[in-house]
Formats: sequence, C-alpha cells, structure tokens
Amino acid sequence: MDDLTKKQENILLFIRKYWTKYSLSPTYKEIQAHFGFDSLNSVQNHVKALLKKGHVRGIIDKHGRKRMLVPTRKQHPVDASVPLLGTIAAGAPIEAIENVETKLDLSSLGINNSGEEFFALRVRGESMIEAHIMSNDIVVIKKQPSVNANDIAAVIWNNEATLKYVHKTPKGIVLVPANSTMKPLPVDSAATSQFSVLGKVVQVIRRC
Repeated sequence: MDDLTKKQENILLFIRKYWTKYSLSPTYKEIQAHFGFDSLNSVQNHVKALLKKGHVRGIIDKHGRKRMLVPTRKQHPVDASVPLLGTIAAGAPIEAIENVETKLDLSSLGINNSGEEFFALRVRGESMIEAHIMSNDIVVIKKQPSVNANDIAAVIWNNEATLKYVHKTPKGIVLVPANSTMKPLPVDSAATSQFSVLGKVVQVIRRC
C-alpha cells in the first residue's frame, strides 16, 4: 500500500479484520485503544486519510451521519501466512523465541491465517517421537486456552515452552511425553498459576 503510512496501513488492516469478525467497523474509541493513541483526534486524522485515499468509505445514515467505515477493494488482501516464532522443546522445557523468524504460506494445507489463529514453532528434542513429531519438524499451533487429553499441546510453564500431552489429575497437571523412555513431568497445584496452554498442534511439517 504505497500511498499509506505504516500506521495508516495497520489501522486499515485492523478495520478489515474487525469487519471479517463482526460484520461492522470498529469505533474510533476502539481504534484508539487498540493502537494506544493519546487522543481521538489522531484516529480521526488517520481515518480521514484512509477516506481521502479511497481505502475505506463511510456509510451515511438517514440523519446524514457516518455510522460505519467500510473497507473498499483498493487495499491488498490480509496476510494469511503463519508466523514461525522460534523453537519449542519436545523434551525438557526451553525458553520459547517470540520473534518472527519468517512467515509460512500454508494455504496448500488448507490453513488460512487471516484471523491470526495460528503460529508455528520449530521442534527440538525427541519426547514426542511416538506421536511422529521429530526434532527439527515444524508444528503449526492453533491458539486456544485449553486442550483435550489426546491433543498435543504447546504450553508455557515457568516462562518456558514445551510440547506435550496435558493430563489433569487430582494432584494437578501432568505433562506427558510420547516417548516411552521418558517420564511425565508433574505440574503440582501450587505451580498452576505459572502454567498456561498456548494451543494445540494441528499440523506437523517435516523438512528433509
């Protein structure tokens, strides 16, 4: 979008994604909160630029007031690629890298990330080999806060990331490997505040 500043481009993408999800545009206050603008005047100036350049149009109600901003077809499509965020352990937990290394076009696998539901991680370790996940594979994760016992999950524990089955027991959470030579890792009830599920594995990509 050569005619837009980076901030205007980001606001336009936010409006488009909001439309996709809710079938209406965000309010100026929602745009302000999302981008952390100090005042609504900054939002108004950016929106005026989008209107002037033809990237959005305003819907006028019967009283002559603009009620919603509708994205036009002038803009480029939303990026549907999946960000590769770094490495996750299939073994002892390791710190996850959260910088985007690259983006993966997985449309051939039926994965469209226009809603930003997915991210990818490179696997290190052999704790999930009996689930056919090897070291150096790439796993695609669908973001969700909980998983079933048969789902392979990416989890954060003590600020470190690992790939395991998540089983709940009366004593707390147990992280179970898919490797018969390795022992489960108990997360006792006192440590559950430092534990969270990032999402579940929906695709494994092997790079030879």
